[in-house]
Amino acid sequence: MSAAKPGLAAGAIGAIDDFPVALAWTPDGSALIAGGGEGGIFRVQAQDGAVQKLGEHTPGLLQLAWQPKGSLLATSGQDGSVRLWNSAGGDASFTTRNLHRSKSWPAGLAWRADGQALAFASGKDVLVFDGTGQLLREMGGHSCPLSHLLWRGRNEVMAAGNGALFVDRVDNGEVAQFVVEGTPLTLALSPDLKVAANGLADGTINFRYINNRKRSRMSGYEGKVDQTSWSSNSRYLATASSGASSIVVWDFGGKGPEGSEPLQLGAHEERIESLAWQGSGALLASAGRDWRVVLWRPAPNSRTALDIQLLDGPAAGSCWSPDGTRLAVAQASGRIRFFSLRAV
Repeated sequence: MSAAKPGLAAGAIGAIDDFPVALAWTPDGSALIAGGGEGGIFRVQAQDGAVQKLGEHTPGLLQLAWQPKGSLLATSGQDGSVRLWNSAGGDASFTTRNLHRSKSWPAGLAWRADGQALAFASGKDVLVFDGTGQLLREMGGHSCPLSHLLWRGRNEVMAAGNGALFVDRVDNGEVAQFVVEGTPLTLALSPDLKVAANGLADGTINFRYINNRKRSRMSGYEGKVDQTSWSSNSRYLATASSGASSIVVWDFGGKGPEGSEPLQLGAHEERIESLAWQGSGALLASAGRDWRVVLWRPAPNSRTALDIQLLDGPAAGSCWSPDGTRLAVAQASGRIRFFSLRAV
């Protein structure tokens, strides 16, 4: 008898009165925070889909990030500001404060893994604040406006802009620069902190091995590479482009992806809008314009979809709960759907 394989069980449905552009789970996994393109910020309960509007970041939201194991929600908006929302007093006393504002749109809002520092880019600068909202470091010296940002360990922030990738040291302010031959649409760092991947607007992907400065460039995509997501063990990088309905998975096991054929995963019929790996598992979820949510477990001998769930409209984004047992999928209509893992 074959072992049961994982699948998805449809659960609660909520609806926000906005187009969802950013998603983040609360640390306890009880609710999803959804941000809308017109600025609305909503809490959607995973158990029953109940929706509460927390506030607005007008005229439009760009990104949001919840403090790991904490009570602070950071948001960035089209008005050039970054705000901190504090839920420590409970839902009824959710408070907000402005952290920063400039003429440039903030980019790459990201908490450090311990939740004690928040970083984002503004123009050509990287700013780092502590959990109380105090400025820890402002780092300039970047040759181009920055569009993406993430943490690399405790003391380094990685940022990308047109033609360049930077590694900034928060402790001493030093900036190292690497070449990226194109315009980056994504920045994804392997969980082992060794490889940075940029999906590029010219239909290629750039791999940069940070420690030895080696780089690779893979081509052949049908359109802009606008989706990149790493598996929790750093072996696989899932990618998708704007002109294709298939997922391309690069295997970094053994000698790495250079000179090898990637895994091709095909179950979608239209553009893929979201790729999301389980935070500590082997499952990959994809969601697309074809109204499909697909569950995968990519491996050299496993390229078939484990499960396919149908929505009632195009998907706009997805993310796993912190414990990896629930998947939230946002639709362009504003509907938020929750799925739980099950054995089939």
